[in-house]
Amino acid sequence: MNQTQNNNQVGFKKTLLATAVASYAVLGFAAPAMAQQQEVVEEVIVTGIKASLQRSMDVKRDAKGVVDAISAEDIGKFPDTNLAESLQRISGVSIDRQNNEGSKITVRGFGPDFNLVTLNGRQMPTNGSSRSFEFSDLASESVSGVEVYKTFGATRASGGIGALVNIKTARPLDNPGFKASLGAKAVMDSTNEVGDDVTPEISGIFSNTFADDTIGIAISGSYQERDNRAVNADIANWRNNIDFETAVADAGASVNVTDNRSDPNGNVYYPRNFGYGIEDFHRERTNAQAVLQYTPTETIKATLDYTYAKVDLTAQNTGVGIWYNDSGSDAREVVIDENGTITKLTACCDDYASNIRLNTSETESKSVGFNLEWQANDNLTLAFDAHNSVNENGGVGRGHNAFLILAAPFIETKTYDATAGKDIPFMHITFNPSGTGIVDGMPTAASYDSLFGEANLNLNKSEVTQFQLSGSFETDADSGITSVNFGLGNADIVNRWRTFSTGQIAAGWYGGNQDLFPDEIFTEHKLNGLMPSFSGGGSNVPVYHAWDFEKAVAIAEAEWAIPGGSTRPWGWGTGVMRPDLNGNPISDHKVTEETTNAYLEFNSRGDLAGMPLNITTGMRYETTDIEANSFQQDPAELVWINQTEWSLNLAQESSYTSVGGSYDVWLPSLDLSLEVTEDVVARLSYSKSITRPTLNKMIGTTSVTSRPKPGERTGTAGNPDLKPFMADNFDLSAEWYYDDASYVSAGFFLKQVDDFIVDVISKRTVGNLRDPSKGPRAQQAIADLEALGINPTDANVIAQIKANEGLSTSDNIVQNDDDPLAEFDMTQPANQEQAKFYGWEFAVQHMLGETGFGVQANATFVTSDIDVDNSSTDFQFALPGLSDSANLVVFYDKDGLQARVAYNWRDTFLNGFGEGNTPYYTEEYGQVDISLSYDLPWVDGMTVFVEGININDASQRVYARYENQFKSAYQYGARYNLGVRYNF
Repeated sequence: MNQTQNNNQVGFKKTLLATAVASYAVLGFAAPAMAQQQEVVEEVIVTGIKASLQRSMDVKRDAKGVVDAISAEDIGKFPDTNLAESLQRISGVSIDRQNNEGSKITVRGFGPDFNLVTLNGRQMPTNGSSRSFEFSDLASESVSGVEVYKTFGATRASGGIGALVNIKTARPLDNPGFKASLGAKAVMDSTNEVGDDVTPEISGIFSNTFADDTIGIAISGSYQERDNRAVNADIANWRNNIDFETAVADAGASVNVTDNRSDPNGNVYYPRNFGYGIEDFHRERTNAQAVLQYTPTETIKATLDYTYAKVDLTAQNTGVGIWYNDSGSDAREVVIDENGTITKLTACCDDYASNIRLNTSETESKSVGFNLEWQANDNLTLAFDAHNSVNENGGVGRGHNAFLILAAPFIETKTYDATAGKDIPFMHITFNPSGTGIVDGMPTAASYDSLFGEANLNLNKSEVTQFQLSGSFETDADSGITSVNFGLGNADIVNRWRTFSTGQIAAGWYGGNQDLFPDEIFTEHKLNGLMPSFSGGGSNVPVYHAWDFEKAVAIAEAEWAIPGGSTRPWGWGTGVMRPDLNGNPISDHKVTEETTNAYLEFNSRGDLAGMPLNITTGMRYETTDIEANSFQQDPAELVWINQTEWSLNLAQESSYTSVGGSYDVWLPSLDLSLEVTEDVVARLSYSKSITRPTLNKMIGTTSVTSRPKPGERTGTAGNPDLKPFMADNFDLSAEWYYDDASYVSAGFFLKQVDDFIVDVISKRTVGNLRDPSKGPRAQQAIADLEALGINPTDANVIAQIKANEGLSTSDNIVQNDDDPLAEFDMTQPANQEQAKFYGWEFAVQHMLGETGFGVQANATFVTSDIDVDNSSTDFQFALPGLSDSANLVVFYDKDGLQARVAYNWRDTFLNGFGEGNTPYYTEEYGQVDISLSYDLPWVDGMTVFVEGININDASQRVYARYENQFKSAYQYGARYNLGVRYNF
């Protein structure tokens, strides 16, 4: 119906109103029909930034509900080098960064597990037990567009409360003719220290059609290497309510406490450690895709496609720093501020650690799919889609977490000092001048002794087998019901994750093994100046020592493998720092989730007061069956090794559990789109949506940490009875398309979420795990020491227990039935909360006439009816990730020259809760990216370009409870790409 016809009518058409209400009522109370329809957006492929923005705007304007899109500027040329970094330009979308690169997305405050990501409308497997999609695994060159659905409809896959994100790849018959592009980049990461300063990235895409455009083939591939360094400062956790006076007095020492708390009986927050991590990465990423299409008749189109992705990662982390006794018994000077935060802590003794962790892992994804579209007649279109997709990831070689701990164990005093109010606290250390290798008060390579090692390796596999049958019937009506969409589908998701571990392998426990490790395997590096983006930090010990990990492990294995003749009989053997994949895993979990869905949707057209009105109303029904199987070695005994370390003995035999569950959901939806004028569109949407529980939360077993030190005893338990999150979503928005590729929009959204799954942390005993440091043997040892006038430190108590029981110095103290049960901070998910979330989104896109200049800007403001009490140590409910965000992009596109400057900002947000129900906040972050390209006039089709990511060296800081309660800081840096692209 055109605008002239609409102006001749007054009021709302009764037939349309009656039809819409009747169809919605029928859908609400009747079982839906069987079918499914994939929405198809017609696109005309043109080039350039402006054309890309025009296509994205057309998707937004023509969509049902609230949809934002990003389109490639040309074949092989997506706007950003990373899909997540492109998505953050969309209003309401923020990203999580991993290794200074976009990794996962948060939409309208709902984090990665609340957003469903599909590839060409298909649900993809994810890494491990998570439901979040790792965007850095997928190169952007083969992506033709990304659509972000912020409202939900019956035809769209369920699983995201925040949004549904659909990634589209090139299809040859959608863009007939010969198309090809080759590109090469030199990747230069300013943070790199040990890898290559320049690494390659190459990509290519080829597309062509044959036989009068009835056969099409598209092939794309890319390969990237990246070397970089990430540096962070960190406190592992903050403990609550340490009684220093009692703990220190029990240790036979004294402490000077300056207590400035406004409430003398309020909480005291105590840092467990403080240090730096220096991690060097090498990543190789390979992507490939092949598509074959065939249209034997004008009414049939078949598509066969294969997608492949592989990421190989090697990362070595050197951890440097100090730690504090969990009870506070090593404290000598403590300063507490008004809110209970310890801002200065001086303690005695122990070690200046140098821990090296090695992560060698591999991720491989494969997907094969088939799609058949049949236009049965002028009114009826049917489609069938099927795919099988597999993702496998995990450690290789020594695994994803193999480590050996060396340290200079000659500290006399160590100080954490945040009194200056800087971004990062200061670390002060004094050493015993008579300690091995201590020269001028500083440690040297000769100072380092060994503690223990361990190697862990996870193997994860996720497989999705999905079938979808969809149909659409066009009625030929100009008003009333214009089309009916229907569909039926089934998705079978199988996730399995296995854990292998060597367990703790004794490496001398600082028994005087410095002579084993020659000076030449150590290198000295500067500690101060590692994090220039932050104020403060640093240490009076200006150096740290890295060392050759493989040589150190080889020395340990050779020394402690000598049968019978070793003076250090700690049980190592050649190759022991490598998990045994031929043996039984410590845990083996498998969760199978099968979902069958059906939907029915009506599209109607009419007018309201002379204005065209489109109504889409639908119902989606889903039934889900879950089966969870687990096979694991349960923890059997706590082992007290020495004053700093604890371990577990596992049960000899593994236990098996099998649990199941099921649930049904009805998901209604309603979208209204009113053309107020030819250029102004108003929208109203309502829908129900769900997010399913993370798969590992539904297992039927319990696990605890492998290093159960007092104060760090944590564990997790699954809950097979979890139901999905359920949200009622309301959206109201208006859009004004006032000029070519130019518009402004504003929208309000409200989400009422029920059955929130929250991780409840509570103190619990686990099985028969008991604490030998609190039992009668420890009490007798303390009494014996006091009678002899000896300070009952943990080391002396351990030695006395061994003497009383006739144990050798190399024996460990294992729990017995007289010891009290140990308490753990156990995390278990439960459906028990509800909350409202609401906010505003504003966006503008404006072209400055024919000048070639343009601007994009958007902002999102989101809040909820729940708040966090920073002073509370009890469980409290809140949604991590909720924050305001904004984007500003200025660009130029004319005469072959394209330039873009993009700024992305995200406000401070709660990123989660840690031990002791401690809230952690990530401070606001703003990043500037640039790109510049030029089409060489003397070489037709050739473009040279330069890209700069994070050119302002933005970095992130995290704090716990209060801004001066430092948690961590991450030093990022700029990355530059210099390249050339040739389009045939």
